Parts: sequence; structure tokens; C-alpha cells
Amino acid sequence: MVAAPPALAAPAVGPPATWYGPAVARFEAEFPGNPYDPEENDVRVVFVGANGERLERIAYHDGTAYEAVLVARAPGPYRPLLYRNGVLQPTRPRSDTVRLDVRMPRGFLRVDPRRPNRFAWDDGTPYYPLGFNLGWQMPDMPPMAEQIARMGAAGIEWTRIWASSWDGKNPFWPVDDASVPRDRLWQPALAKWDALFDACEAAGISMQMVLFNHGSFSTLVNPNWPDHPWNVARGGFLDDAADVFSDREARRRMKMWLRHAVARYAHSPSLFAWELWNEVEWTDASFAGRFSDITAWHEEMARYIRALDPYGHPVTTSALLAPASTWRAMDFLQPHLYTDAVTLFARLGWLQARAPAFFGEIGPSRPASVNLRAFVRDALYAGMLRNQAGAPMFWYWDLVEKHDLYGEFRVAAKVLAQSRLAYHSRAEARPVVVLPPSPALALGEPNWLTIRITATSPRTVRILGARLDQGDYDGTTIDLETGQSFESVVHAGQTGLELALPAADVVLVLNRRRRAW
Repeated sequence: MVAAPPALAAPAVGPPATWYGPAVARFEAEFPGNPYDPEENDVRVVFVGANGERLERIAYHDGTAYEAVLVARAPGPYRPLLYRNGVLQPTRPRSDTVRLDVRMPRGFLRVDPRRPNRFAWDDGTPYYPLGFNLGWQMPDMPPMAEQIARMGAAGIEWTRIWASSWDGKNPFWPVDDASVPRDRLWQPALAKWDALFDACEAAGISMQMVLFNHGSFSTLVNPNWPDHPWNVARGGFLDDAADVFSDREARRRMKMWLRHAVARYAHSPSLFAWELWNEVEWTDASFAGRFSDITAWHEEMARYIRALDPYGHPVTTSALLAPASTWRAMDFLQPHLYTDAVTLFARLGWLQARAPAFFGEIGPSRPASVNLRAFVRDALYAGMLRNQAGAPMFWYWDLVEKHDLYGEFRVAAKVLAQSRLAYHSRAEARPVVVLPPSPALALGEPNWLTIRITATSPRTVRILGARLDQGDYDGTTIDLETGQSFESVVHAGQTGLELALPAADVVLVLNRRRRAW
């Protein structure tokens, strides 16, 4: 496991915010030099409100013109002004004013300032990530937008997508397009991200956007470096993949991508977080022991993206074996773990540290040798019932589709809604005993309990060790096989509590009954 980080980025603080938008200002302007490089073209738009308030947003080049997207705390008309390198430009926008009339339902996601081991929307609504990875477009899979729609229909609210080269989403890696200058972003990749954000917004899914992945700069693990456009062997500028974290030109170009991503996508309510790296420990720099370079890069890029992002989205990275210093500037912790021992997904030893934590990738070590439906179900509740900040996230999205595992997530979404787990940030694991003996995993507070019981058959059981205040409780039992719910009243006394299980594999939610006056 990753060691406990010595320090973490402070969570965002402040009152819940109301946001309006988005609105887009477009300027048909061209300037000399690289339109994606802020050292040559630092293009911004200042939006002037009716009361004179000036809101600045970074502009991005879409291949033919500059656009800037505004989301603001106040509705009404705004007049956009174009600036290049700090100088006001005479170019007029397509429309002299843009209007913010639509109120965003919940604002943006961030670390909850009231519950530091949780996430929340700006309006204060807790957010508990449940979903699975959707890394890239596989040739034999449905279009990603279709799978995103299916995810939303199943009650899923989270996914994680890579800027991968092999399916054309890496903006520095043109596919079959040699005409693109190597120091510019490739518009077809950016258009794919546009479509993915549109799909996520339509489905109500929050995306964790993975900006860089290990294989691009590795010669040992999933190596793509031999074909990377930055490799000198391919006409690039970088001799050694291990230099990517320290080389000035590499850092400059990476900042171009971060800046463009913020300008183009930060306004989306479907952006959950910026993930700087997937599994940075598998890069050549890590194998070379250049951990100080990796840490310095993470700290530099985290500062950079926070300085640019007007909406304060969380920043993270993902790893299992990276040194603790890698997490120092991150807003939440995200290990990956592949094992057949599902009970390990309940063990985030540093969970009670200073930031939210959940597994961003999980899977069996040998997918073909396990019951995938049982694996996914066991893993989901192992994390959920140990008060992790989100459910463990299954990696194999192709197997979700192949084996139609959506039902497991649909039922888990129902359990989250019924238990209101997102609101119980201080709940603790309960070492319960079920008689007759049955495996159980429980999370509780004095007046609330959520417990999964896996019995051999429907039966009446007694539960000891729940540590509930004595009294009557409204009980909802959810059959994890069918999703069917059963209501009951359960009494918690000195000898524990007793109930009849309507099915073998269930989750029971208990809430203290309100007194009737």
C-alpha cells in the first residue's frame, strides 16, 4: 500500500456558490505564432458585467478562431473583450454580448469543506462517486458515448477517461496526420473530448480526466515511448523518456495541454477532477529513481492548473507504489489495486488522513478465472462499507459490457440512495457478529447502520456488536440479486437486533425511528 502522505493540499473552503452559464464568446482572430503556446499567444477574454464587474477567462484556439467560456455567479448580460499578451485587441466577437440565464443545478464538485473525507457540490449536496473506468475506445466496443448513456441509466455518476494516443485522444499525438506541427495541439483529439463531455453532461456523469499516462513515457510497462512524437528517434526533442519530468520543453508543452484543457472543459459540471498521471510509478523516470523530479513536476503542475481553473476542480494523480511525496500537492488520494483477495479493497490504511481516498482502478489478477459478478459486488461493498470517499472503481469496462454487469451498479446506486451513505462521513466500521454465522460487513453510527449480510439462504438472524442506541428502527432490506426492497421495523436492544432476511445476499439499512408526538 501507499504510505501515508506527510501533507496534502488543503481542501477548497467557502460558502456554497450559485453559478450561471455557460456562455461562449467567439472571436474570429488570428495572431502570429503558435496559437496554443501562451508564451507566444496568451489570449484571454474579459467579460464585463452590467454592473462593471470584470471576469477573466482563458481563451482557447479551436483550429479556426478563439473561444472563451463563461460561467459566473451572477446572471445577466456580459460584454466580451479580447486580450492578447495583456493588450486589448480591436477584434469584435461574433456577438457583442453573451447572456447567462441558466442556473447550474448544483454548481461544481470539490472536496467538501465540512466533511474533509468526502466530496460535495457547491450547493452543499454530498457526492459519492460510484462507477467504473471507461479508459478509451476499444475497436470491438460500442461508441463510448453509448456506454456513457448506459452508465447514466444504471444510476452511475462517475467515470474515468484517459487522454490515450491509440484511440486518438492525445492532443500531442496525431493519428495518421503528419501535417500537424509537433508543437501544436491536434484538433481531432480535442473534438473527441468535446463529444465525451457532451455525453457525460447528458447522462449526469462526472468525469475524472486523465491527462497523461505512464506508457507514453515508459520503455518497460505498456511502452509507447518508442513511437512517441517527442522521441528524438521520431523527430522529437526528448532523448530519454525519463527526462520528461525535468526537461523544460517537455514541461512547457505539457502546460500547453493543461491550459487548453482548463480553457475548454473547466466550465463543464461533468468535470469531477483533473488527474495528472495514470500510474506514474511505471514511467522510466520512476524506474530510474528520479522521484524528486516526479514530485517537483506534480507540485508545479498542480499549482499551474489551480492558478488557471476559475472553478477550483480537485487535482489528483493515481498510483500504488509511488513515493508518498507524490501525493503532497494532491486534493485526494487514489491508489490502484489488482488482486483476487477482495477483502483488500476494504483496507485503505491512510483513509483517515487529511483527504478523501478511494480506489481509482481495481480488478482481479486473473479476470478469466473469477466470477466477475461476485467480484464486482464484493468489491463495491468492501469499499462502501468502510467509509471510503467513493466506491472502488472496476477497471474492465469491456467486461461490464460483455457480461452485462450494469445491474450490480444499479443496485449499488439504490443502496447509496437508501442508506444516504454520502451524508454519514463520520460512520465507523462495526465488527458485527451474525447468528447463525454469516459473513457481514457493517458501517454505523449510534442511530444508523448499513450492513451487508451474505447468508446461505433466507433466514432469521440475530446481529450483535452493531453498537446502536436502543430503540426502534425503520429497516430497509435490499436484495442484492434482484434489487427488490423490503420494509420492516427492527428493535435494537441489549441482546442486539433480530430480523428475517428475505434473501440470502442483502444490504440492511437501519434508521432510528422518529418519535410520534
